[in-house]
Amino acid sequence: MNSSNVASFVLYSLTPASSSLVSLSCRYGAEMIAVLIQGIVYLGIIAVTRLARPNLSKFCYRHEDSKSTFLLRTGHKLTAIWSILAAYTVPFFVIPCTVHPLVGWSLYLLSAFALSCITVNAFLLPMLPVLVPWVGILVALLVMAYPWYNDGVIRAMSVFAYAFCASPALWMAMVKIKSSLHVSLEREGFLPKLSETTAPAGSNKLY
Repeated sequence: MNSSNVASFVLYSLTPASSSLVSLSCRYGAEMIAVLIQGIVYLGIIAVTRLARPNLSKFCYRHEDSKSTFLLRTGHKLTAIWSILAAYTVPFFVIPCTVHPLVGWSLYLLSAFALSCITVNAFLLPMLPVLVPWVGILVALLVMAYPWYNDGVIRAMSVFAYAFCASPALWMAMVKIKSSLHVSLEREGFLPKLSETTAPAGSNKLY
């Protein structure tokens, strides 16, 4: 076999691989514009939430109206909990499904962090308990990506064992968030009535 035949054989063998790489890059490249736009938006959200002054909506109510007080406090707690859940579920529906897994999970972590910052600033929650699910997801991805498992069964058992060990930390974070909400709402109970004082600038009033 002469050199020309060897060159043609190598070119023929590399043609399917090169064409698949080109098609793969074109497929991922079509989604990169949306990924870049979302990344810029999430970075802007993080910058704004870090620079903006935290602000909690003030609940003004009459102290003798226990029913409205209970409804306002319950609604406030439910809104905070649903906001945290939305911060970790909404990115699944926004990130393009055909993007590369490494880029997709990186964008998911960035978006979850940005939306969690909004929740922390809106409800004056502690940052660390809100980010416990974020850290848990990151470590779960690292556990799944560990390349030296013998087979898929050991990989699945490792992920299950990690989830079992991480569940107490998630429960403690939820308890910390609920206690923080309770303390903030109890502090709001000592605020004077709206008719007795002027509303401070930059605060939202719910009646």
